[in-house]
Amino acid sequence: MKRLALVFLAIALCSAAPITAVSAPLQEDERPAVAAAPEDAGVPIHTVIRAFAKKTGKKFLIDSKIHGNVQLIGEEAGNVTYGELLAILQAQGFTAVEGGGFVRVIPDAIVRQSALPLVVGTATYLDAQYVAAVIPVRKVPAATLVPILRPLLPQQAHLAASICSNALLMVDTFANIRRIESLIAALDTGDPYKADRCESTTAHPRTE
Repeated sequence: MKRLALVFLAIALCSAAPITAVSAPLQEDERPAVAAAPEDAGVPIHTVIRAFAKKTGKKFLIDSKIHGNVQLIGEEAGNVTYGELLAILQAQGFTAVEGGGFVRVIPDAIVRQSALPLVVGTATYLDAQYVAAVIPVRKVPAATLVPILRPLLPQQAHLAASICSNALLMVDTFANIRRIESLIAALDTGDPYKADRCESTTAHPRTE
């Protein structure tokens, strides 16, 4: 009887003892991720545009596809210049085109259909500003340069050859156009090239 009492006492003591869970330390890749600080989310791009508009008085028309945040490090949104704004937009796949009293902010995929400034002579523009240019080629057929230069351009840029005038029509940022012009100057060597005579045919009324 005493032995049975001792057994029940042992069971009672075991059930009353605290249970300590022991687990293996977490591996490096198993540790819970630390939530990102709010500032890591960046600045909404609309906030940057709004700050620039307030500072300069420019009116903006923003395409409905323009959204997202940008990481501005070492610069405050209120201090951004127009050249910097264009660079910020370019990094996000957007651009700005002035016209009709507004600065239109649009995806750069449709910039080729916009009315862009034509680079003439020594005119200069901001590096990230989209412009159009006609680049004359004097010593090689312009069409032979298109497959060489096109892979160096972003998808939204445009490059085509005019056979009769032996020139290249290009749409891209001003910085890229200047870069391509320097490459063309290096490739455009040899004897002067003359394209075959191009004659426009005019349709005449048919006579019986």
